[in-house]
Amino acid sequence: MNTIDSTSIILTDQIGRNVYIGPNCRISKNVKIMDNVFIECNTIIDEGTVIYPFVVIGTPPQDKSFKNEESYVIIGKNNIIREFTTIHRATGLNNKTIIGDNNYIMSGSHIAHNCYVGNNTVISSYAAIAGYSFIDDYVILGGMAGVHQKVRIGKYTIIGGMAKVVKDIPPFMMADGNPAKVISINKEGMKRNGFNFKQIDIAKKIYKIIYKRGFTLNTIKQQLQELKEDLIKNNQIDELKVLEIVLDFINLSSERGLLLR
Repeated sequence: MNTIDSTSIILTDQIGRNVYIGPNCRISKNVKIMDNVFIECNTIIDEGTVIYPFVVIGTPPQDKSFKNEESYVIIGKNNIIREFTTIHRATGLNNKTIIGDNNYIMSGSHIAHNCYVGNNTVISSYAAIAGYSFIDDYVILGGMAGVHQKVRIGKYTIIGGMAKVVKDIPPFMMADGNPAKVISINKEGMKRNGFNFKQIDIAKKIYKIIYKRGFTLNTIKQQLQELKEDLIKNNQIDELKVLEIVLDFINLSSERGLLLR
């Protein structure tokens, strides 16, 4: 028997057995909710998302500062959310935990309060993302990886299984270990996502500037800016796109700091 609160708007007819949907939820058409799913309240799920059995979404955060204020979970289109995953509401009035489109979230994963997960990510089984973390587009988290709260992980980065990530990791990188270290660029990931050889070579140059020469953060920014000016001078537009993604990431404010050597 299903329990659906009268204040919720349910546009899908693909709902399994023993499903609970609490107040103020909106479930779009073509969402598929399988048996024994629990969606507590203030959750919006867009069309095409498939939620497997025993998933829990929209419950209060595991945060002592939470005072039962109104907060939300927003989930986009065409996501796969596998068994026993937990996705918590945000802390803070009207704040949101946000998951974008086309993500593959494997069994037993945990996405905590106030997190942002972009588009086209893969979050492998039992990976855990702590509160206020930012996971950008096309990131892959390996199985049982742990992401410290307020960490940012840039686009097209891959994190190894069981890695412990305690600082920000820039785009296009490969990180592994406990604590995690950046060990290379995500070459295969870049190739799979349509980057050409010249763009991959620029990612290698960026990796060497950040991780091979022992520079301080200020010197790294200076070196990357000089590389940008050189690419502009030589009209290397495709390569410039890669560098600008990295510069945008590094120039944003960071609470945890950039993972260096």
